[in-house]
Amino acid sequence: MRLLSAHIMTPVLAGLSLTVLLAGCNLPGSAATASNSGGDTVTVAVVPGIDNGTLALAQKNGLFANAGIKVKIDTFKSVTQELAALSSGTVDIAAGDYGDLFFAQATAPSPIYRIIADGYDSVPGVLEIMTLPDSHLTSPSQLAGLRIAAPLSGKVSAPKDAPDSLAIATATSVLQSFGVNLSAVQWQNMSAADEIRSLGDGHVQAILVGEPYIYLAQRELGAVELVDACSGATAGIPLSGYFTTNVWSRNNLAAVAAFRTAIQQAAAEASMPGPIQAVLPAYSGMTKQEAALVTVGTYPVATIAASVQRTADLMNTEGMIRFRLNVAAMIIR
Repeated sequence: MRLLSAHIMTPVLAGLSLTVLLAGCNLPGSAATASNSGGDTVTVAVVPGIDNGTLALAQKNGLFANAGIKVKIDTFKSVTQELAALSSGTVDIAAGDYGDLFFAQATAPSPIYRIIADGYDSVPGVLEIMTLPDSHLTSPSQLAGLRIAAPLSGKVSAPKDAPDSLAIATATSVLQSFGVNLSAVQWQNMSAADEIRSLGDGHVQAILVGEPYIYLAQRELGAVELVDACSGATAGIPLSGYFTTNVWSRNNLAAVAAFRTAIQQAAAEASMPGPIQAVLPAYSGMTKQEAALVTVGTYPVATIAASVQRTADLMNTEGMIRFRLNVAAMIIR
């Protein structure tokens, strides 16, 4: 298993051993709502996972305090719930999948959201289409006509026949490069735990999963990679970030700058795997062994508009959103 320096779009649930996952356990402390931040406290909404490990690292190492702000972290079950809390003002900042963010921005009556910092970019092995080791599938072209299980997390109400998540959009782009007839591919959304179970039971012949479920599928089923879903045109593509609303950012410029500084410092610390490995078990519910063996993407130390624009452009090209978003205008400078 590769161990690289820094998501996944799939949230990490507590008790990551497959037997616990299949029992349907949720992350302890998950909430549908979050309390208002008061005074100098900044409330951050998050679905704890590998992709937002810098949030836990910055909190653990006192980087927010050093930057002059107090941060309260509230956990949610989905980025959709985070966005609702952000829009209602019950939280100030959200950490989440760019698929959810850009879809919400593109379908809102007027621009609502601003990006504080890029959070997590892909590397080889963070999102894969996997099969069983004895599968007859040996080439991406053989996926035509089959059902592929895909993550339920990150699912949005995209137009018909368009990918309904950033994970599927990324995989679709790669499959197109292999000449796969996408009209014959059926994506079936389910929880990551159900994806692994369905593959093992033979209900599907391939699954699209991110870490830590790639590791779990390998450990429990001996599953193997058929396609790296972040490769070719989508190699290194940004997957998630930290964002807020226009109104809150305008009224809290100092807090925005302090939060970004702390997150970027944490990203610099996460350039080596040790710091992230240390916080993931308590933060995301992974075991120490899982934290040590999963493939981890990159935590950017700067937010590059042209890089994040690739993600929005992918969603536009694949039909998830109807027009090209101006990502540079969303980034708070």
